[in-house]
Amino acid sequence: MKISEMIRKDRQKLSEMTSLSSKVRFIWDYYKAPVIAIVLALTIGLISALNNIGRANVNLYVVLLNNDTIFRECNESIFNDTMTRRGIDMKKKTVNVNTELSIGISSDEAADMETMQVLTALFSISDLDVYVAPREYFDYFAANNGFADLNVLIDKDVLAKYSSDLYIYDETAANRPVQGIVLHEDSPLHEAGYYHDDVIIGVVKNAVHFDEAVAFLQLLLRDRN
Repeated sequence: MKISEMIRKDRQKLSEMTSLSSKVRFIWDYYKAPVIAIVLALTIGLISALNNIGRANVNLYVVLLNNDTIFRECNESIFNDTMTRRGIDMKKKTVNVNTELSIGISSDEAADMETMQVLTALFSISDLDVYVAPREYFDYFAANNGFADLNVLIDKDVLAKYSSDLYIYDETAANRPVQGIVLHEDSPLHEAGYYHDDVIIGVVKNAVHFDEAVAFLQLLLRDRN
């Protein structure tokens, strides 16, 4: 049967029905597959559109977990200044720095779980470029292969400055990938006021702005005193 003929017969059956509920049930029974497909397509399109609002002006996404911004004023210019040194005109760009996320600070287990879900989502949908966190919360994503191997991305002379601070989650791995760098009190992020204890910084493996994230980290690491 041709599609046009099938549609004509379905419309005739529909016109003969008197109650709204029977019409809705008929439409659902016969057309639920295409209806679901259309709704799903629209939903995916909406999520994609919302997810990309403002992306054109963002050059880097950074999460600073458990930072000190609630205790002190921090030098926010460190991010734009670092990107400017890479030759990017930051008048038309911005670095999106998330300083709102924390775990294990407020003794609120529900809030901590929600934060972990948010972070997991950010890693899953590749909506994150650079991640900074205490070791415990860096380990979790390193265990799930969440970070790029800095050993093949960062210049050897820069890595040499951090030879004792290379973060290697799996020491037994054949190539021993360097998934992060341990930052101490002499790091630019510490001097900018964001941290006082040791933290680890890494480039997310599926980063949206991967090249920018690598360049940012390399310049940041070069600034070690």
